Amino acid sequence: MAKLNSYALSVALTKLHHGFITTKKGAKCLVIPIEENYLTEKDGAVYMQTDLVTMDCEDKNKNWGFQVQKLPTDKYKELGAEKAKEIVLPYLGNLKVFAKKADSVEAQVIEPIDEEDDLPF
Repeated sequence: MAKLNSYALSVALTKLHHGFITTKKGAKCLVIPIEENYLTEKDGAVYMQTDLVTMDCEDKNKNWGFQVQKLPTDKYKELGAEKAKEIVLPYLGNLKVFAKKADSVEAQVIEPIDEEDDLPF
C-alpha cells in the first residue's frame, strides 16, 4: 500500500508590506506593493520567490517545515551580496504534513472473450 503525503501550507500575506482599502460596495481588499515587497512582474503575472524548508521531524507545534520569502536572483545581483544580506524578508508560514493511505487496489481476473460465440455483436 503506497503512502501519500498531503502538505498544507498557508501564507500570511499581511507579513508583506501592505495596505487595506474598502470598495464602494464594502468589500475589504488587501493591497500589496510589488517593488516594495521584492515581487517579480512578468507577462502580466506577479510572482514571489520563496524557499520551503523541511525538517526530518515535527516541532512542538506539529510543523514539518516553514516557508520564507527569497530575494529574486536579479534583485540579489543588482544589490550585491552585502546589501542583499541587510534585507530582512518575512517568514510566511508553516508546513504541516497529513499522511494518507492509498486505497488498496485488487487485481481482477478478466475472462477471455469466447471467439466461438455466434452472437452478431
